[in-house]
Amino acid sequence: RAIPADPNVAVKLCVSEGAVKINGWERNEVRVFVRNGRKFEFRSLEKNPETGKANWIWITNQAAGVPMNGPMTNCLAGDSVEIDLPMAASVGLEARTSGAVIDSVRKANVKVIEGSIALRNIAGGVAAEAFQGDVMIESSAGQISLQTTTGNILAFDVKPGSPDDLLKAKTNSGAISLQNVNHRQIEANSISGTVSFNGKFLPGGLYNFKTSNGSVRMLLPQDTSCKMQASYGFGNFDSAIPFKLETENLIPGGKSIVAKFGNGDASVTVTTSSGSIGIRKQN
Repeated sequence: RAIPADPNVAVKLCVSEGAVKINGWERNEVRVFVRNGRKFEFRSLEKNPETGKANWIWITNQAAGVPMNGPMTNCLAGDSVEIDLPMAASVGLEARTSGAVIDSVRKANVKVIEGSIALRNIAGGVAAEAFQGDVMIESSAGQISLQTTTGNILAFDVKPGSPDDLLKAKTNSGAISLQNVNHRQIEANSISGTVSFNGKFLPGGLYNFKTSNGSVRMLLPQDTSCKMQASYGFGNFDSAIPFKLETENLIPGGKSIVAKFGNGDASVTVTTSSGSIGIRKQN
């Protein structure tokens, strides 16, 4: 089924069962296909007063208005759910089972209880939360928030939409890997897992990498310029890039140092309670 839509349409839906694939296309319409599943309908919550086309659409189970027992009764369900929508659209998705893949839309807000989340080519910001699964984002921009309870996080080739945009990554049990991330503000926090950063610290940037039970690994250019405050417990601090040691103090459970690389143009905080901090030079 399909419905004409405004190019900047906002689409919301929930899925109780089935893998979800959402893809941006050049047509000004929203098309939905549910394989072997519930019947559904479009509800136009708002229309563009100039064009008369829907600019806010709720995709819902056709029986959502009928009293039913059980949770998520207004949600789509099937073997799979496939959605095409305008590239300038924004998506709000909640899903209970299986994973979600979202490609080439303007903005995405996604929550998946059981399953992984993969996001590509999201130009205007992302908020993604998985409870039992990995979260991956690539070739995207804007304010980015990635969170999972039991899973890994990978961010690759992402950049801010404005200078103050924040990239935030948090996992309770898993690794965080940030590669070619060009945000000037980054917060990466793992309770049990390694935090890895492969990129460049930008002038004026604020970077915070933290893990309770794991190591922090950084792959940086030779001309790195930052002031780094590093705290570590049962481990060590090792850098292949020269730095000036400004302070070194013993703290409860470990050691804290302040190291200056180059002119100290960025501010970096690195913390691990039980692990080491390692810095290697990019080729």
